[in-house]
Amino acid sequence: MATLQVRRPAALAALGLLLSGAATAQVKVITRLDQLDGQRVAVRYLDRNLVPLPSADGAYAYDIMRRADSLGVRWRVRRFTVQGHQPLLDAGYAGELPGQVPHARVREWYPGGQLREDVSYRLGKPDGPMKTYYASGKLRRDQQNKAGAVVKSECFGPDGQALDVCPGYRSSAKLAGKGAGQAVVFQSLQKQFAQFVPKTYARASDAVVHVAFQVDSLGYVQDARILASDDPQLNAAALEAVRKLPRLAPATAEDQPVSSVLEGDFFYYPSRRVAAKEE
Repeated sequence: MATLQVRRPAALAALGLLLSGAATAQVKVITRLDQLDGQRVAVRYLDRNLVPLPSADGAYAYDIMRRADSLGVRWRVRRFTVQGHQPLLDAGYAGELPGQVPHARVREWYPGGQLREDVSYRLGKPDGPMKTYYASGKLRRDQQNKAGAVVKSECFGPDGQALDVCPGYRSSAKLAGKGAGQAVVFQSLQKQFAQFVPKTYARASDAVVHVAFQVDSLGYVQDARILASDDPQLNAAALEAVRKLPRLAPATAEDQPVSSVLEGDFFYYPSRRVAAKEE
């Protein structure tokens, strides 16, 4: 695991705010979220499509993940652009790892600095005020939620005209004919992965390959990459499984197709492989 040495917090203001003014500090640079175990603060880099990177090379943005443990918020994540340190995200999460169960206030910004969304969550469900905006700054959605249910909602077109019906807020990328969510996608990928592992490959212990990729607004997989691997000999099989994914139904925001990021693990179990051979 790499270490980011911060010698002048003023040169990286976002990190400096989290390091209690220390003149010298070390912050872990992680590639996958389970590397946060035992960490109070860490940094992760992302490319222009916000797909996680295995290093800082070519990074467009970075996440500062800080353990919060306050009012149900276990983690606070703040995202900034590498150039100019423009804020892109400020979010609180419940649960053991960030990114999975939004909790409390979550704000997102367009790259130009305009606020995109300001949403209140409670244990993963929108709960309280929700406002979204166009890149122009005009209000797009003004909604009140309670435990995931819409209490009242007003939506507006780009010119400010009121819409008769509010579009769907968000949906995740999914395989055609199957449920949404990256867990479903990776269940399908795991079956493909087993087929691409060479028959001559042998390993006595279990192994995990962690990958991330973008699903673009047309539903095609882009930029698949290995973030961490117990055995590089399994990497080609993992990437091939991702490349063989059929076209997905893309994620949506305000009923418009958008790109999204999927991230997960491939598992190699020697005992299962031996059993399959015997059958």
